[in-house]
Amino acid sequence: MQFEACPDCGLDASTNADADLPRALTDVAARWGGTLAIADVADLRRRPAPDVWSPLEYACHTRDVLSVFEERVHPTATTPGQQLGWWDHDAAVVDSRYNEQEPVLVAEAMGANARRFGQALADLAPAQWGAMAERRPGERFTIRGMARFVLHEMVHHHRDAEQQLEATAVERPTT
Repeated sequence: MQFEACPDCGLDASTNADADLPRALTDVAARWGGTLAIADVADLRRRPAPDVWSPLEYACHTRDVLSVFEERVHPTATTPGQQLGWWDHDAAVVDSRYNEQEPVLVAEAMGANARRFGQALADLAPAQWGAMAERRPGERFTIRGMARFVLHEMVHHHRDAEQQLEATAVERPTT
């Protein structure tokens, strides 16, 4: 979602000016931190279906998306046209045991990753925002597009997590 509004979450990251993207990333990370701090850990770990991530898995994915794309900024800015490779985010859920991680530590790391990514973006010269790389054949990103994509991932998956947590609260019997 680099160039258009998401039909599911409604975010149109293309409306964010380059200079505003670092702050937007840290703001969404802070929202995630609030969610992870107040939600019941069992609810955070609960998958609504076997093939749907839990809120905690979405949080870990978001944390790692920030890190993966932050690591791609400098190589793309200095040597445009690079092949960045594919990060297997589905394998990361299993390999890194996302659903077993501690929510408070995930929130702290997400905040730190958002700040690092934001700083990497803030350090760019204006012309570098248009530097392009490819993460898999035919899938090209400018640095601007990377930042917008990451912002969308953060917002979209926070919405996913919030909706799951709300559904869990509705399903819970009241006493």
